[in-house]
Amino acid sequence: MGGCALRYLSMYLSQTNIQELRTQVEEQGGFQIALVPMQPETFLNVKIATDALYKKLKEAGFSVLVDDRNKKPKNKFEVIEFLKIQHRVVISSRSISAGVYEYKNLGTDYFEKVAESEMFDFLTARL
Repeated sequence: MGGCALRYLSMYLSQTNIQELRTQVEEQGGFQIALVPMQPETFLNVKIATDALYKKLKEAGFSVLVDDRNKKPKNKFEVIEFLKIQHRVVISSRSISAGVYEYKNLGTDYFEKVAESEMFDFLTARL
């Protein structure tokens, strides 16, 4: 499946700018999935859930970016769109409490709430 080796966006952006990142992403084949944890520095359950889904997706061979920056959702979403990452999964403490994650296909602007236990299969069926 190939794709980029970068995982944590905050660590990379402290060393370069967003345009350089886009160039590198395009050269390496891009990311298939973006995981967007909301306030993982505050909510341990968000960090744990994000890390678990990331690990499962990586083991299956997908290229995954985790936008772990301490930024507002709008800022995170803009970068994902700029990098042309087709599939976005938002993980928040509230969604975890509800047992769902929010999925968006950036090609169609289609939003869907997907059960946490079904997210891996849901994503693999779309990739």
